[in-house]
Amino acid sequence: MAEEKRWTPDAEEALKALIRQTIAEAGSTDPAELPHRVKQRLKGRATGDLDVEAYVKQVLKERGRNRR
Repeated sequence: MAEEKRWTPDAEEALKALIRQTIAEAGSTDPAELPHRVKQRLKGRATGDLDVEAYVKQVLKERGRNRR
C-alpha cells in the first residue's frame, strides 16, 4: 500500500500571498506604510518573531522582477 501524502501548508508562501494581497489592496500606498498594514492584518494570527519589514521588501523585490 502506498504511503498517504499529507498536505502541509507553506507558511512562508501564505505570508507572501497575504503581503501581495495587502499591496494590491493598498493601491498607491507608500511602501514605507506597507509593513504597518501587513502587521495589522497579521495581528493575532502570526506568532513568534516575524520580520514583516523583510518579508515586505522581499515581496516588493519579487514583484518588481515580475513586472519587467
